[in-house]
Amino acid sequence: MPRQERPLESEETPLLRFAGDLRRLRRRVGLPSYRELGKRTSYSAAALSEALSGRRLPSLAITAAIVRACDGDPDEWTERWRQLAAAQPGADEDVPVPYVGLATYQAGDADRFFGREALTDTLLTLVGERPFVGIFGASGAGKSSLLRAGLVARSSRTALVLTPGADPVTELAVAIATLADEPADRIRTDLAADPQALRGWLAKAAADVLLVVDQFEEVFTLCDEAARLWLIRALTTAAGPHSRVVVSVRADFYGHCARHPELVTALHRAQVLVGPMTTEELRSAVAGPAARAGATIETALVARLVSDVSGQPAVLPLVSHTLAEMWRRRRGVTLTLAGYEDVGGIEHALARTAEHTFEQLTEVDRGAARLLFLCLVVPGDGTADTKRRVRRTDLNVPDALLDRLAAARLITIDRDSVTLTHEALLQAWPRLAGWIADDRDDLRALHRLTEATAIWETHGHDPDTLYRGTRLDQAARLRDRLNPRERAFLEAGLAAEDARVRADQRTTRRLRHLAAGLTALTVLLAGTAIVARAAQYKAGRQRNEALSLRASDAARDLIASRPADAAALALAAYRLAPTTEARDVLVLAHAAAGATTLGHGYAQPPGRYAVTYDIGTQGEQLWQRNAAAWRPAGRLPAANGYLHRNSLDERRAIYWTGETGSSLWDLTDLERPRRIEVPAGLGRLDGMDRTGSLLSARGADNTAQVWRVGDRSIRTLPVRDVSGTTVLPDGTGIVLSRRDGDRDAIDLWTADGRRVGTLLHVPHPAVVQAGPVGLIAVTSYAGTIGMTVLDATDPRNPRTVAQAGGLDETADIAFDPAGRTVAVVDGAEARIWDVATRRNLLRLRTQGLRLTTPRLSGGDLAVLDGKSTMWRIDADLAAVIRQTCARSLTVDWSRYFPDTKPKELCSSR
Repeated sequence: MPRQERPLESEETPLLRFAGDLRRLRRRVGLPSYRELGKRTSYSAAALSEALSGRRLPSLAITAAIVRACDGDPDEWTERWRQLAAAQPGADEDVPVPYVGLATYQAGDADRFFGREALTDTLLTLVGERPFVGIFGASGAGKSSLLRAGLVARSSRTALVLTPGADPVTELAVAIATLADEPADRIRTDLAADPQALRGWLAKAAADVLLVVDQFEEVFTLCDEAARLWLIRALTTAAGPHSRVVVSVRADFYGHCARHPELVTALHRAQVLVGPMTTEELRSAVAGPAARAGATIETALVARLVSDVSGQPAVLPLVSHTLAEMWRRRRGVTLTLAGYEDVGGIEHALARTAEHTFEQLTEVDRGAARLLFLCLVVPGDGTADTKRRVRRTDLNVPDALLDRLAAARLITIDRDSVTLTHEALLQAWPRLAGWIADDRDDLRALHRLTEATAIWETHGHDPDTLYRGTRLDQAARLRDRLNPRERAFLEAGLAAEDARVRADQRTTRRLRHLAAGLTALTVLLAGTAIVARAAQYKAGRQRNEALSLRASDAARDLIASRPADAAALALAAYRLAPTTEARDVLVLAHAAAGATTLGHGYAQPPGRYAVTYDIGTQGEQLWQRNAAAWRPAGRLPAANGYLHRNSLDERRAIYWTGETGSSLWDLTDLERPRRIEVPAGLGRLDGMDRTGSLLSARGADNTAQVWRVGDRSIRTLPVRDVSGTTVLPDGTGIVLSRRDGDRDAIDLWTADGRRVGTLLHVPHPAVVQAGPVGLIAVTSYAGTIGMTVLDATDPRNPRTVAQAGGLDETADIAFDPAGRTVAVVDGAEARIWDVATRRNLLRLRTQGLRLTTPRLSGGDLAVLDGKSTMWRIDADLAAVIRQTCARSLTVDWSRYFPDTKPKELCSSR
């Protein structure tokens, strides 16, 4: 017979009255046994008995389950529970919350920063040994807290902590001014004039400085090219014995850093990878702050938290936020598993806070909050969405709303900027994720407009940098979402467009009047009729060119989403007026329409084999040909690394990695790729011959090293200050770049260590890459990036095959395997040259398409877009038109080409 429930001694306290009312609710439905009630609620009999005992407040989850099982009103009981929980002993609001929630641990929080002690020790040791250190890790791995509450708090050096933002020169100037007791304007002027001035200002600020640049990935998402190159140059030259520089970078931007030789050099053997916490580290991070505050945590709660987040690198902000919410709802001085379930666990705690905050806003504030959150997002293109820092003066948002969102820890307001407290919010809050998904195209347009505004301002409001055509129309549609600077850019564009239209109208009217007058005089002046017709023809041609340019702009904007429609519109524009812009967009749209992908995206355009990203292992998946298709082969464990160089026969590959520097792989058997052991002391591998048997490396002491696979010895060439090395495909020589004053000398050496001569001098620093039949590419990274391709078949008289200047940091080169052509691709253009004649075969403007990683075969160019999809660019315009015409083409002629006679797009049809 079941034991009778012990009656309550009294109901004098709110807690006992709560338990008594729950018992009476149970009696109203026939007093079901705890076993029966357990079947209805999915809780054990012991848990139900404890909930109704009156000894402590039961969790909200079990309370709601009992109420539902007994036909009570869940909303009424939920409100009653919340009021009682708020009045429980121990819920003293004056007791500081020991967890920082979504915010970052600061240096002053070091006494409650637990779990990263070992990693902090590693970082301190590395900073003591190396002048420039990089910290890499996923968003949410705790890099910012490690820097502040770990490194800065325990370092004896004077620390300056900042983030780059869109204007890193100003950020550094303001930070230094606080220590150097100098006006920020003067410091900024000096820094802007010369990035190497940073070293002197740091020395003036303090005798021993620790400069910490957090969220360094902002140089790739917020900075323009000039600011990016300035900051990289400033930081790498400033790092020294008395001015240590530490940068933290989100892991998915590791490859971006590798595109800058100065960063590659500075980060060699100077990197820390922040991964997930171990089980013990998680236990310490969870229990340590509570113990310091005099509270305890149930063992079951710690076990559940560790189970929920173990092995996940990006959840630390959610853990901290969940614990902070639990602390505010604690009962007594104990954090319980029931409390964890009440706040919804890791997955729902952040979303609940954001959603609850949003629901409390007025309709007007909700609209403003939506625009604000979207303004603080940079939509990803091949990478995850990221947060964005915005200047306070650029936001048309009431201060009260900003304060309310900041109090809820959803945004962070700095000295003069606003940002999301953490990127975890982008995925954890379904409402925000939905906004981003619905508004992604407009967000990208806004981000491009922000960049265009910065360029316009940088170039002194140059009218040639203004929007026109479809981009201007799209910007006008977004007028209500623009800040004052962007609106000024838009108004200037609209004014310029209006002026152009009026000028065209005046010209047309004059020409019409002239034509009419000349026609009336044809009897007397027959020759004048020819002039009139020529004037009319010229006016028509100018009108057609203007319409062709406008349609080309519209087609370019369609490439990402509707490439087939973009190709049709570009072909129509080309038929109306064969402008260079129309031709470029037609070729690009045709390539995008035929784009292909494989697995989780190509890591490089395929040749003998294909390689794609392997999400599961964070490495790479190899594929081998199966007739006309691909089938999976083996895997490469190349996490946090990337392919640096293939042998020409594609049977060996050099990978550069963040931890080990480089590795060599034998890919002869694609099913079983084999890592080739290299001798200890061999520097970072740079180049290899055609078969991958002879390799060159750059040593830690900036020497050039040569090693042949299978040998035990390494040959070190008698030369210093080496910037880069490469091996001639036939294995007969080594080409290297070495420092020679403010320039780099490009030298040719024999494989056995004899210097042949100097081929070229270029500004320092420079890297070299060897191609087939004596071709050598030299890339200089001084100021603006420049690339020179030499034919060094006769080393005594090298011949320049191609030159390209003003490149950006994504610039990459590709050689045709037979040595017939060479291509250079960066963020602005794709170019192909004929080696024999030095004639330019193709020049395409590719702005905004993020085309990288070229592969060349004759005149056919393969590239990857921002989503790791492969495009094949055909330089034969006639072939492009034939293939475009093979599809069904539809163009709204009256919309894009008003008042003109439709042209036949495909004459052969």
